[in-house]
Amino acid sequence: MGNQCNHVEINDNEFKSVQIEDDSDSFLIQKFDPKINLLKNSDLKNIQSLDSLNSTKTQFHDKVKKVPFNVKLHRKRTLHYESIHDSQAQSPTNQVSEYFEYPNGVYQGYLVDGKREGQGQFFYHDGSYFKGDWKNDMANGFGKIKFQEGEQYEGEFLNDQQHGFGKYISNQLKYEGQWKENLPCGNGIEIYNKYYIYEGEFQNGLKHGKGKIQWYKDDSRYEGEFCENQLNGKGIYYFGDKEIYEGQFKDGKMHGYGKFEWPNGKIYEGNYYLGRKQGFGKFTAPDRIYTGEWYDGVYHGYGKLENKDKVIEGYWVNGVFQK
Repeated sequence: MGNQCNHVEINDNEFKSVQIEDDSDSFLIQKFDPKINLLKNSDLKNIQSLDSLNSTKTQFHDKVKKVPFNVKLHRKRTLHYESIHDSQAQSPTNQVSEYFEYPNGVYQGYLVDGKREGQGQFFYHDGSYFKGDWKNDMANGFGKIKFQEGEQYEGEFLNDQQHGFGKYISNQLKYEGQWKENLPCGNGIEIYNKYYIYEGEFQNGLKHGKGKIQWYKDDSRYEGEFCENQLNGKGIYYFGDKEIYEGQFKDGKMHGYGKFEWPNGKIYEGNYYLGRKQGFGKFTAPDRIYTGEWYDGVYHGYGKLENKDKVIEGYWVNGVFQK
């Protein structure tokens, strides 16, 4: 993608109708928005959860399955199930007597004083299962839960919650990193299939803090600060066609002070407002330099334009010099 930037046109009639317009902001907005919206909307909104999802906001933590272990022992029975212990995997009809029926499934493993303790596995009525460590009748330690739809989590648990280090895998998403109370929290890597890979900090299931993200489609990438799944704060954005923006961001847009460089040598350094050049800034190109005020991506207000032949200084309105 190249930018669409008109050259300076200086009329000899006392500069009465000098119109300078740099359309690069327009193409930048087109390039930015699809990617930034992905961060807000990508996180597996079609994933089924064991918990009912009331929120319409699509976030990663809304879709991660929580482990429903808070059930009481109902009664002991001898059942015939295929054991998933490695030592018994060869015998699908193996009889195991340590099975206990619960309202939402069947537990096979050890009990101490009527509570699940040590190694055990739980078969849910919907076809999901958990296998791992138990303590005080709750999942504690290392374990693996696989859901009926194919999603799975493998890692550490604390009091029935995904907590510590763990891996979550689904059709579209892979996450590996730190968890806190069922949510990605701390450092982690998120891979969203066919779209991007993110490595950095998470908080409450959202990209939050310092991180870096790379989009597969055009090889563009961003390194810097995030806030609740948005590019927010200071960062560097490398476009796939070699343009670079370094500066401040707000809600996924260039906002505040920044510097934009094109591969053909053009440079803008100054203020941005929600993705457009606005405020005071300096635009340098091989054939001209403009220093002054901007509005909505064009020269607007007081400014000075210089080229190798002439200098004009005064007021501009929507890119047009006013005599």
